[in-house]
Amino acid sequence: MIISILNYALFAVLLIYGFRVRFRSAENLNTQLIFYYTVAAAIAALGLGIGYSSALSRYSGAALFFIRLTASAVAGTHILVFMLAFSFPYERNLRIIRTIGMFAWAAVAVVILFSDLYEAQVTWEAGELVHVRGPLFIPVVVGGFALGILSGIILSIRRLFFKSQIYKLQTLLVIVGLFSGYIITFALAVFLPVQFGLVWTYPFMMLGGTLLALTLGYGVSITRLIDIRSVVSSLSSFILYSLVVGVISGSIYALLYLFIRDLPFFIVVLVGVAVFFVVDIISGRLRSQFKSLLQGQGAYAERLETGLSQLDYSKGRDAVISEFIEQLQKNMGCSSIHLFIENDEEQLVLAGSSSKAINSNNNSIPRKSPAIDHLLNEDVSILIKTEIITNYDYHTVKDELLKLLDTYNSDALVLLRDGRSVIGALLLGAKSNGAEFLDYDYDSLRRIYGKLFVTAYYLKNIAQESLVMTVDRELEFSEQIIQSLQENMDRIEHPHADISFMTRSARKLGGDFIDFIRLTKDRYICVMGDVSGKGLNASMSMVILKSIIRTYLKETKDFKTLIVRVNSFIKEYLPRGTFFAGFIGLFDFNERSLYYINCGIPTMLLLSSAYNNPVEIQGAGKVLGFVKDIAPYINVRKAGFKAGDILLVTTDGLIDAESVRGVRFGKERLQASLLENRSLSAERIVRFLNEDVTEFISQEINDDITILTIKFI
Repeated sequence: MIISILNYALFAVLLIYGFRVRFRSAENLNTQLIFYYTVAAAIAALGLGIGYSSALSRYSGAALFFIRLTASAVAGTHILVFMLAFSFPYERNLRIIRTIGMFAWAAVAVVILFSDLYEAQVTWEAGELVHVRGPLFIPVVVGGFALGILSGIILSIRRLFFKSQIYKLQTLLVIVGLFSGYIITFALAVFLPVQFGLVWTYPFMMLGGTLLALTLGYGVSITRLIDIRSVVSSLSSFILYSLVVGVISGSIYALLYLFIRDLPFFIVVLVGVAVFFVVDIISGRLRSQFKSLLQGQGAYAERLETGLSQLDYSKGRDAVISEFIEQLQKNMGCSSIHLFIENDEEQLVLAGSSSKAINSNNNSIPRKSPAIDHLLNEDVSILIKTEIITNYDYHTVKDELLKLLDTYNSDALVLLRDGRSVIGALLLGAKSNGAEFLDYDYDSLRRIYGKLFVTAYYLKNIAQESLVMTVDRELEFSEQIIQSLQENMDRIEHPHADISFMTRSARKLGGDFIDFIRLTKDRYICVMGDVSGKGLNASMSMVILKSIIRTYLKETKDFKTLIVRVNSFIKEYLPRGTFFAGFIGLFDFNERSLYYINCGIPTMLLLSSAYNNPVEIQGAGKVLGFVKDIAPYINVRKAGFKAGDILLVTTDGLIDAESVRGVRFGKERLQASLLENRSLSAERIVRFLNEDVTEFISQEINDDITILTIKFI
C-alpha cells in the first residue's frame, strides 16, 4: 500500500509540474517535449501504483495490464528525451525525427501492451511482486537505457559548439539530470532486481524519472547564469561549519567529560550545551570570513549599496552623475556604464557615460517603443542579455532589445520607473574580466534598484540639465522645481471643513512638506511632516517620498500597510540616516472623522466646541525609517469631530523655535494662540500663529515649520 501511495504522489507531482512548465515557461518545442515527458512519466507512476494495488488485491490481469502500461509510458520517455537531445536548447522543428519517434513509440507500445514478449505475467507471492519476463524484456529495457545515455552523449558533444554561456549552462543541467535520472531508474528497475534479486527496488524506479523531469524543467526555464563561485562558497562554508561544530565541539566535550562525568546529570548536559554554543559562535565567524575570502571582490552588493547611499546630492548634477557612475563601475566591474534620463521631450537622453567612444547619433533612446512598452506591460525593470536570448517571452521584441544592447556594447538593461513612466535607464557593459552577468548580478541590481531610482528621480525632477545653467543658479532653479512639485496636491474644498496650512523653510530648501490626496469627494489622505536633513538633500527626499506615497496608494487599500511600505522605502532606498517625523491620516469629512497613525508628529491639538482647553491627541508615535518592519510598533487611531471643533497640527520646528534668550516657544504658547483665535477662520488662525512665532523669536527660524488647521463645520 505504501508503494502505491508513493507512486500516486509521484503521479500528482509530475502532472502538476508538467503543466507548470507548460504554462509558466516559454511556449516552444523544447517546453512541449518536456511537458510530454512529464505526462508520460506521470502515467508510468500511476500505472505502477495501480499495478501494485491490483496485484495486492489478487487481480492478476489488471496488475499485468497496468505494469505493461508503465513500461509503454517509460518507452515513450526514452524517445522524447532522444528528440530533446537534437533540439535543445535551440528552437528546432525536427519533423522527420518526431515522426519516426512517434511511430517507434506506437510500435513498442503495441508490442508491450498486447503480447507476452515483454511481460508475460505478474503475481503477488510471499509479500512481493513476481514478474514473469518475456524474451524482449532485456532488449527493451537495455535499449531504452542506451537511448537515454546516447541522448546525453549527443547533448554533451553539441554543447562543445555552443558560444552562449547561458546555453552551455542550460545544457549542462539537462545532461547532469539525464545521466543521474537514467542511472537511478535503470539501477532500481533492472540492475538490482535482475542481478541481485532485490525485487523491492522495482516500484521505486520512477524516482529517477521524477528527478529527470524536475531537472529538464529547471534547465529550460533558467535564463540567468548561476554564480558557481557563490555555490561553491556556500557549500564550503557549510562543510566548514559542520566540521567545526561537529568535530571540534565533540572533541572538546569528550575531554571535558573526563573531568565532569561524576557530577550530576544536569551539569553534564549544561556543559555540553555551553560547549556547543561557544563553538557555534566561533564557527559562525569562521564561516563568514571563509565565504568572504572565497567570494573576494565578487560580493559587491553591500559595498555598492553603501556607496550609493552616501551620494551627496547637494554637489550638483555633474558631480552626482560622475560619482554615481564611478560607484557602479568600481563595484560591478563593468566595462562601460551609460546613464539615460528623460528630458522634456519624453526622450531618454544620455546624461553620463564612462565611455568616451559614444557616437553623437547614439545619445538618446525612445521612451516609447514596442520593446519598452513590452517590458512595462510585463512589469520588467531589470533585464540581462541572457534572458533576452533564452526567454521566449521576449521573442516579439528580441531583435529590438538585442540591437539596443549591441549599440552600446552592453549586457544588461535597467529601466528606472516611476510607476508606469520610465524616467531613466542604465545600460551596463560587459564585465571587464570577461565574465558574464550572473544571477548574483541580477539580485544585486534588484537590491539597489531603489537607490538607482532615487538618483534618476533627482536628475529628472530636481537637477534637469535644461534648468540648471550654472552652479551659482542651481539652488535657485532647484527651489523653483521643488516648490512646484510641493504645490502639486489635491486641494480640499468641502462644505464640512475650513482648511488652511503653511510651510516655512529655514533655508531656501527644506524637508517639511504637506500633501493631500483625494480618494473620493469626502475622503482624503493627508501626509504632513519633516524629512530629516537640511537643504537640497532633504528637499529631494521629501519630493521622492511624496511621489512614492501616491504610487503605493494605487497598489494598496489598507491604511496600515501603506505606512509599513512607506517606512520600508525610507529605510531601504533613501540616503542612509533619512527618517520621517510626521503623521499620515485619512479624513472622512462627511462623517467628520480622522483615522491616523502618529509617525513622530510632536503636536496634534483638538479644541472641542464643548471645552475651553485644547487636548493633545497624537499619542505615542514611531518615526519612519529607523527600523525595517514598523508594523509591530504602530496602531491606527481614530478621532471624531463635531461642528465647531478645531484640529491643529504642527511640526517640531514651531514648538522648538527659540527666542534670542534661548526660550522655547513650546506647546503652552501654541495652545494659548489657538484659544485666542478660535473664533477666526482657519486661514487667520494659521497666519496669526505664524506671526506669533516670528515675533517671539525676533530672528530667522532655525528649523522648517509646517502648520495645518482644520475647522469642522
